[in-house]
Amino acid sequence: MITFGGLGFLRKTLVLVAVLLFSVGAYAKPMQQPKYVILITIDGLRADMIDNPLMPSPFLKRMSRDGLRVERVIGVPPAATYPSHTTLVTGEVPARHRVFYNRPFLWNRDTARISYWYADSIAVPTIWQRAHEAGMKTASLFWPVSTGSPYIDYNVPEFWSLNYSCDQMAYIKPFCTPAGILDELEQNACGRLDTITYQAGSLQRDGRTAAMANYLMNRYQPRLMTIHLITTDYSQHALGTWSERLLEDVASADHAVGSIVENLRLTHRLDSTLLIVTGDHGFCDYSQTLSPNVWLTRAGLLSTEPGGAWSACFYGGGNTSFLYLRNQHDDKTLQRVRHLLNTLPAGERALFRIVEKDELTQKGADPAVALALEPRVGVAVTNNRTGDVVSNRRGGTHGFLSGQDPTTLIAFGPGVTPGRRDTIRQTDIAPWICAALRCASLNDK
Repeated sequence: MITFGGLGFLRKTLVLVAVLLFSVGAYAKPMQQPKYVILITIDGLRADMIDNPLMPSPFLKRMSRDGLRVERVIGVPPAATYPSHTTLVTGEVPARHRVFYNRPFLWNRDTARISYWYADSIAVPTIWQRAHEAGMKTASLFWPVSTGSPYIDYNVPEFWSLNYSCDQMAYIKPFCTPAGILDELEQNACGRLDTITYQAGSLQRDGRTAAMANYLMNRYQPRLMTIHLITTDYSQHALGTWSERLLEDVASADHAVGSIVENLRLTHRLDSTLLIVTGDHGFCDYSQTLSPNVWLTRAGLLSTEPGGAWSACFYGGGNTSFLYLRNQHDDKTLQRVRHLLNTLPAGERALFRIVEKDELTQKGADPAVALALEPRVGVAVTNNRTGDVVSNRRGGTHGFLSGQDPTTLIAFGPGVTPGRRDTIRQTDIAPWICAALRCASLNDK
């Protein structure tokens, strides 16, 4: 049985004057420094998964009570897995770190099987880099946009083959560092990983990831470790924010976090480790889908298939549709799109708001975007080019610009005073980690 007796002791023995204050763009450097930092993301983590007494999350509930709890973490545009995870390790918005979506917009070419996998897509320093430059060991498990990073000593990245029928775990072994580390983890920590034992969305996956994390911590003692737990994302996309399957997934993620905390306690590292658990985004339910590219194909501005002629294209990044022009200075096409939007039937026009360039720039979206469409809650956007503009379909979505889908955060460890705060920004977390490890600032050249 996993226990948290160490948390109560930790709470009493913390230096209470070491207060970590969060605010927009600012934080206070903790006076008591941790030796280790572990950053865990639970994909699609919502505050309800912790606060709702019906959610099977006893470990997260205990951590929330005994540690620092931030109710709302405001994400970046769009609040999607890859740009959000990149913000978590850089402290920057997409306009600066340059990871704009899960899959890059390729100017009317097919992006269905491409993602921002490689760490060299990131245009700014990361917490891995700063820790590595300070002589610290680093580790990461299944973190997006980490493949090939020279700053992660023990790295099993989020990466997969375009041939979905292949053994994905065998495929990624050459991309794990150092050579042989995945074999070592299979032999000593988690057992054989394959499409049955480690399938994306499987209940087995988060527990095996935790076993790998515990082995790396015990064997190599990285000062900084980043861990991505993914299971809770799958059921919410398919079934929305409440289902029996989601309860199972929450229990799986909660147990994985509990296993990591128990390992810290058993190895006497609990009082020297800053543990941060957060998400990349939240979720909202939807009952309708909106496909704005259908308007463009009907108007002759976009080919019905990727690769054809086009003047304008909407690209759904999360639950916001971003408009790209083939020629960014093509004011005539932009005005045609505006006229098209303003003359839609009232029922369609009521499903979204137009987000102008100034707001997109202020929030840090891709500078190449001309405008965006943010649907109202209850509506999800698609990239479909043909078929119905509006369809009835249910599920869960994320990626709003206006913050309807925030995630949450729990932290405990040296320098953290237990309590509750209302809101921070996702960009605040990476600078906090650098300060906690006494690394160089992310803003340093």
